[in-house]
Amino acid sequence: MYVTAWDQLPEVEGLPNNFRRAAAGREMGVNHIRWVHPTELPPHTHEDAEQAIVMLSGQIAFTIDGTDLTLSAGDVAIVPRGAVHGGHSIEGEAVFVEVFAPLRIENLVGFLGGPSMPNQEDPA
Repeated sequence: MYVTAWDQLPEVEGLPNNFRRAAAGREMGVNHIRWVHPTELPPHTHEDAEQAIVMLSGQIAFTIDGTDLTLSAGDVAIVPRGAVHGGHSIEGEAVFVEVFAPLRIENLVGFLGGPSMPNQEDPA
C-alpha cells in the first residue's frame, strides 16, 4: 500500500499547458491532469491499456473514435483499448483524473518514489 497527496507528487508539463502528476500500483496507473487554455492533445491510441477520464473541474473538448464530446465536471469517459482519442482545452483551466489499466510505464515519467517504481518492493 502507498498513500500520498497529489500536491506531494511532482507536476510535469508533458505538452504545452498540459500538466500531470502520476502514481501507480502494480497493475494500474492514475494521473492527475491539469490543462490550462490553450492546450491540445493530438489524436493517439493506447494499444496496451483502457483509459478512464474523471472530470473534476472545467470543461474539455474530447474526441473518442470520431465522436466529439464536451466533458465537464462530474463526467466520466471510458476510452477502450486501441480507440483513437484526443482533445483540447475550451477555456480557463480543466482538471481531471485519468486511470489506466493495466499500468503503462510511460506514464511514470516524472513520478518519484513509491512501490510502483521498477524493481522496488511494497513497503507494507
